[in-house]
Amino acid sequence: MARFSDRDLGMHRKITRRDFLDGVAVGAAGLAAAAAFPGAAQAATPAAAGAAAGGPGSPQPPALTGLRGQQPGSFDVAHAVRDGRFEPGRVTDTGESYDLVVVGGGISGLAAAWFYRKAAGRKARILILDALDDFGGHARRNEFQVGRHLLLSNGGTVYMDTPSSWSPQALGLITQDLGVDLPRLLSTVHDDAYGRYGLRSATLFDQERWGRDLLVAREPGESWESYAARMPLGEASRAALVRLYTTKEDFYPGLTDAQKKEILARTPYESYLREKIGMDDDALAVMRRGTNGLWGVNVDRVASADAWAAGQPGFGGLGLEHTPWPGAGFTPLQILKETEQDGYFYFPDGNASIARLLVSRLVPHAFPGREPGWQDIPTARTRYDRLDHPGSTVRVRLSSTVFDVRNEGGGVSVSYSNGGRSLRVRAKGVVMACWNSVSSYVVPELPPEQVAAMRYGAKVPLVYARVALRDWRAFAHARVSRVSTPTMYWNSFGLPTVTGIGDFEMPHSPELPTVVSLSATPNQPGLTCREQHRAGRRALIRTPFEDFEREIRDAMTRALGEHGFDPGRDIAGITVNRWAHGYAYEYNSLDDPAIFEPEERRPYALARRPVGRIAIANSDSQAFAYTHSAIDAAYRAVEHLA
Repeated sequence: MARFSDRDLGMHRKITRRDFLDGVAVGAAGLAAAAAFPGAAQAATPAAAGAAAGGPGSPQPPALTGLRGQQPGSFDVAHAVRDGRFEPGRVTDTGESYDLVVVGGGISGLAAAWFYRKAAGRKARILILDALDDFGGHARRNEFQVGRHLLLSNGGTVYMDTPSSWSPQALGLITQDLGVDLPRLLSTVHDDAYGRYGLRSATLFDQERWGRDLLVAREPGESWESYAARMPLGEASRAALVRLYTTKEDFYPGLTDAQKKEILARTPYESYLREKIGMDDDALAVMRRGTNGLWGVNVDRVASADAWAAGQPGFGGLGLEHTPWPGAGFTPLQILKETEQDGYFYFPDGNASIARLLVSRLVPHAFPGREPGWQDIPTARTRYDRLDHPGSTVRVRLSSTVFDVRNEGGGVSVSYSNGGRSLRVRAKGVVMACWNSVSSYVVPELPPEQVAAMRYGAKVPLVYARVALRDWRAFAHARVSRVSTPTMYWNSFGLPTVTGIGDFEMPHSPELPTVVSLSATPNQPGLTCREQHRAGRRALIRTPFEDFEREIRDAMTRALGEHGFDPGRDIAGITVNRWAHGYAYEYNSLDDPAIFEPEERRPYALARRPVGRIAIANSDSQAFAYTHSAIDAAYRAVEHLA
């Protein structure tokens, strides 16, 4: 609940937040015209698509604000197909024939197109279909122009990590095919950019839960005893928080490393915190969402073994070795042995730069001038009017929701909806690089056990908000860089990572603009992980943009209002990236008995079996929500077709 009135929060101020209404209308109209691909209508396609989606003189999809990610209307056809309500009407055969059709234009789909063309040659004809109005899937970017400053941020997946664990195919695609120099990319992050301002992390205790709004910042080097003493907690709650971060007690004396991990694998992290650390409800309220960023659920449905592997506190005295516990479904990246080449590899727009590099290599003239390198890609402007050009051997067709894929006549027919029209193309092979749940409804030949396997997992719902500020003086005055909001809607908000790459430099002086990031993972504690994700998805889809905006303004005003923050004056634009289907579902030892089975018997492995000339490639098929995993899935699918 917002503490301030809408007028206090500046909800009446005219900013770019509601541009999405016009953006969606323009996109739908333009792309409807672009749906007329066969015959003479093909000649008009590039201009129509360009007018709708980032052609010369029009807004680019990354610069559209308001509700983005899975934008309004993008899942209407898919939901109608799922619910048995979709009526395609007359399906028009466009007469187009391709060597490969890829369903899904995310990292996995783009990588599949790349690997296929490497195997089949540059003359291979490839069509990539995507339901959204931009390519990249979760690897999306947000752009703001505030005065003369270009601000970039990730709209979804943010970085790559631990390349020592990547397959040769994933590493080769990034470093050789796309030419990304990982050590040099690492050096583009300015770790010391905020050092001169003495910024700290802080926690905002809200009035509704704690009796008053209170921002508590932790000083550099401050002890947990001192930090907790300033929190609005009782003595027992403070003592438990201190114990959580400082304990050296072995709670399982006499047990082996493997025995301890076996117990932790079957113990919810919340149970461990209550029983071993002695945390009560107030102490838990401060940190129960610390697991949201990786799993999308609170400490109630994360196994203690996974919490330990991910670096969560409370295990300092157990003496655990950094190896996976027996029976683990996968090795968390956090416990892999790192090498000197490892780190977090970050573009200003997250992994959208990887998607853009792939498009630049696949689609001729998708970017003006020479083919952009990895240092040029953040500021390169996409020619959206060239993505689906008839003269290109590789074409990307946006706002196109596939509703039927089937083996037919030695090839595959693919039917999709674009701008209200039902169209059909044909291909020698298809890679389903969309979500498993979508494939389960649109590929009628799938056997029942594979359909069930595809629907087993539930993708993690996520929402990433990006707020362009005219300056960040209030952060500097408060001397904070990131604020945790553990009992409010958003999990936290904070200043961006500062990067300088090619012609792009993120402003990092308080009087200059910046983009603030907020995140939330809707869920419903008390249910299994999969049911929590489904409940969170339903809530996320029902939430209007104005509710997100109000919560953004309210949280930032409570934390920074007394330090000079004025939401009506300081906020220049808001983009909310809604990912009702976000991270791939990762199996856990609390809710997924199959994690103790050999991999080939787990649902995600059953789900990725090819059917005739239809192959499966996505992060769902790996049960691992990482970019290199999506690339591996693409390589596997193309190997089947090749």
